[in-house]
Amino acid sequence: MDALISLVCSTIGRPEALRRLLASVAASALADRVEFVLVDQSAAQSCAAVLADFALPGPHRVTTSGLGVSTGRNAGTPLAQGRIVAYPDDNCWYPPEIFRAVIETLDRRTELSGVTGMQVTEAGAPSMLRWLPEPATVTRRNFLRTSVSSTIFLRRDALPSSTPFDEGVGVGSPGRRGAGEESDLLLRLIASGHTVEYRPEIKVFQEDDRDQMTPAYIAKMAKYGVGQGYLWRRHDLPVSSLAYYSARKIAGAGLRAARGQKVHARADLAFVRGQVAGWLGAG
Repeated sequence: MDALISLVCSTIGRPEALRRLLASVAASALADRVEFVLVDQSAAQSCAAVLADFALPGPHRVTTSGLGVSTGRNAGTPLAQGRIVAYPDDNCWYPPEIFRAVIETLDRRTELSGVTGMQVTEAGAPSMLRWLPEPATVTRRNFLRTSVSSTIFLRRDALPSSTPFDEGVGVGSPGRRGAGEESDLLLRLIASGHTVEYRPEIKVFQEDDRDQMTPAYIAKMAKYGVGQGYLWRRHDLPVSSLAYYSARKIAGAGLRAARGQKVHARADLAFVRGQVAGWLGAG
């Protein structure tokens, strides 16, 4: 049977995380209608070997690419055959009914070009974002509370091209724009008249990396901030909303410093400096 959903996963050297993702796909409803497209960017091709040994019920394909998550996704998207495409991080995983829920929603709501869900930890706590509690149309104002890469499911024929991501944005991209590639794609879709709906009952699991504070996290957050500031500049988003998000980070940094959470506080301030640099054109 033809694939209904294609999962395009760009990875580099995290085979254990990939095993959990693959196990969740194999255990899902409609697993035989889910295609897995793996883009292994590592020299050792360790993740490609994991996929080769894994008995997925549905079709799977492997390719490689240059470095960068957007480069990887652009290499994998032309191989996707499903009418719905998603871009899971290699360290996320799925509940059993998610694919059925996505397909039923898009079959029922033919006016939608895609749906997004909520990302939660294994314990069920919100992960990474301050997620909206109720369904909503994804807009220029709320995209930061309704979407991250692993929760986005798009109709393949709604994509702007077979290489839909800006390869200058995202983890591993050249320069300093270390995040925001999925938001950039969503904002371009919205600008061209597409409608994407946020459905918080559609859950994707991924642990919150804010729970793993190390000095390396500070540099990571600086690049994430540059990516966010670049989004505001590229899409002419309201400066007042960028200032609001920056002010929240600064206030949070003050509270964390007072509580002795020095690495987290420095990461928040690095993010804000990155936001400003990205908005001013750094990258």
